[in-house]
Amino acid sequence: IEKDKNLLLQGNYKGLSILEKVGNRWQFRNSIVGFEVPSRFFEFINNNQILVNHDIKGIFKLTLDDGYNKVLNQENEDSHGPGSSLVTYNNTIIHSSNFSQEILNYDIENHKFLKDSVLTNNFYGENNSILGILISDSDSNKLWGFSDRNIIYISPGKFSDKPVEIKIPISTFFRRNLGVLGFENLTYLEDEQFLIGASNGYSIMNLAKLKPEEYAIKINSIKLEFPNSNPVKVSLINNHEFKANENNIDFSFSVPNFDKFTDVEYQYQLKGIYDDWSLWISEPHVLFNNLPFGDYTFNVKAKVGNKITNNVASYSFNIDRPLLLSNVFIFVYTLIIILFSLMMHNIYKRYYKKQREKLLKETERELERKELENKEQLTRHKNEKLRQDIENKNRELAISTMSLIKKNEFLNSIKSELKDKNDSKSLNPIIKIIDKNINNTDDWKFFQEAFNNADKDFLKKVKSKHQDLTPNDLRLCAYLRLNLSSKEIAPLLNISPRSVEVKRYRLRKKMELDHDDSLTNYILEI
Repeated sequence: IEKDKNLLLQGNYKGLSILEKVGNRWQFRNSIVGFEVPSRFFEFINNNQILVNHDIKGIFKLTLDDGYNKVLNQENEDSHGPGSSLVTYNNTIIHSSNFSQEILNYDIENHKFLKDSVLTNNFYGENNSILGILISDSDSNKLWGFSDRNIIYISPGKFSDKPVEIKIPISTFFRRNLGVLGFENLTYLEDEQFLIGASNGYSIMNLAKLKPEEYAIKINSIKLEFPNSNPVKVSLINNHEFKANENNIDFSFSVPNFDKFTDVEYQYQLKGIYDDWSLWISEPHVLFNNLPFGDYTFNVKAKVGNKITNNVASYSFNIDRPLLLSNVFIFVYTLIIILFSLMMHNIYKRYYKKQREKLLKETERELERKELENKEQLTRHKNEKLRQDIENKNRELAISTMSLIKKNEFLNSIKSELKDKNDSKSLNPIIKIIDKNINNTDDWKFFQEAFNNADKDFLKKVKSKHQDLTPNDLRLCAYLRLNLSSKEIAPLLNISPRSVEVKRYRLRKKMELDHDDSLTNYILEI
């Protein structure tokens, strides 16, 4: 205690106690009444005020009486999380918390803790996160902390307010031997020497001898791995050529400098397939399996503690193409592909030619079908026109025939009336005129023309079959062709119906028809 050098403040599980120096020995004097919280970390604000840290209950500010016998006043601040510590460094009370990853400075004037960004970055930075407590050494004016790979300490800067940060690499084995987390211990001895307590003894660290070393890495051996057989070592000479089946390669490497307190990590890349650097590994070898053919360069570097080797060990090699991928086989493959392409081209060419021909034939058939349909339609139109023409001609023929019949019947009736008159001699000229009109050849020519228009070549066919027929016989055939009765034919021939029957009989004989054959049907069938 600054106020009395013969008094010593002690923290324990039941609170705080005062030890007094009597002669050359320290002995218990009294417990401080009014505070019974376990006290491991505590620091004096002034002669009568103390800050006490507890992981769970927080930070207590105690005011003691002048004799250090009891607590006169007590204030409490909430905990900043487990894994905390309270130390004095460079005349400033510092509070650290592994839970909140922060370091706070105690502001005496305002009586509160404020974050110290510089120290927080030193001890809880991205790559510097300490595990455990801060240790302050007033003799060397250093503030210490232990991370998983380094011992970190800071000391006041000589030319600026920014502290100097130093990292001393340690092995993970050494870190594990430091004991229970949060109970790390480091004590200044003399001449830059520090005593570090561990679970299996003590270690002395001499900062004067911790000078940066230059480290180098080398490739120790290269082995070819084969299934069901022993590995085969190969030469370390660069630009080695391996066969296609020698593509399982194991590289071993190391840093010759040995330091049992420092971990060595390795990082590698295999240019040609893995161009990015790997993560840091602790194994001093790496195996590449089933590498494809091609050119490769293996690079490896190491990190000893925080120091990266000053060189990158390299090894270049080549893996030959497999036989099936050799130049000869590639030529054969290319030739096969070309031939196959030509064959497929011809196949597709023939196929599309057939398809085109088939399409052309289908198109032609379709055109023919359309043409036939058009022809049929045109024929139908023509036939319809012919049918209408025939009907018209038949109507004309029927009208002309009926006109002749009516005219002749009318003239015959007039002739009969005139013959019945007593004065027949004076009427004979008139009767001759009537007979002349009944037998008018112009009427027959008009009828014949109309008949030929309606029934072309009928008379020629009848004449060709029966050459002995007379013009009157042909005239009778024409009237029978119209399916006229004897009574209807008689006026046209200016004869009686009985005479018509006689003419029909004679016509049958000329045509040599049987007794049972119908003359009218025979003529209609011609």
